[in-house]
Amino acid sequence: MDEDQAVAEFKWYAVHTYSGYEARVKHTIERLASLEGLSESIPQIVIPLEPVIQVKRGKKNTVMRNLMPGYLLVQIEPVDEIFNFIKEIKGVSGFVGGGDTPPPLTEEEVHNVMTMLESKAAKPKAEIKFDHGDQVKVTEGPFANFVGTVDHIDREKNKLSVMVSIFGRPTPVELDVLQVESAS
Repeated sequence: MDEDQAVAEFKWYAVHTYSGYEARVKHTIERLASLEGLSESIPQIVIPLEPVIQVKRGKKNTVMRNLMPGYLLVQIEPVDEIFNFIKEIKGVSGFVGGGDTPPPLTEEEVHNVMTMLESKAAKPKAEIKFDHGDQVKVTEGPFANFVGTVDHIDREKNKLSVMVSIFGRPTPVELDVLQVESAS
C-alpha cells in the first residue's frame, strides 16, 4: 500500500489551554483548520462539560460547567504539522505530556472521560454554593419559609443538613440543595 492509500490513524490528546479560553481555542482550531484545509486531520475537539442546575432569583436554570478547566481533548492525525498547528493557536499552552511528539491518551482514558460526560449529561447536578454556617431559607417542602443554618454538606448526594428552629429547638433537617436559597 502506498502513502496515498494509507488510512490516517487518529489519536486523542489533551491540550492545555489558558483557563477560561477552552471554547475560544476550540472555535479557533475549528475555524483555522477549515481555512487551511486541515479539518480532516482534526475530526473531534471536546470540551469536558457537565450540566449544572443553578438557582437564581428563585428560578432553576441548567448551565454547562467545565469539568476540566484549562483542558481540551482533541482527536487528531498524529503528525508534526498538526501538533505545530495546534501549539501555535492563541491560548494554547501545549499538549499534556509535552515534547515535540506528546504521548496520546490511552483508549481507556478516553473511554472513561467520554463515559463520565455521558452519565453527567443524563443527570444534571445542582450547584452547591453554600458553606457550613451559611444562613439559608427553605423554599420548598414542609419547611418552606423556615430559615436555618447549614450544618453539613453532602456533595455526593447534593443534600444539606440545615438546623432549623422548630418549637424553639434547633432541629436538623435534610434538604435537597434545590430546596434552599441564601437567606441574605
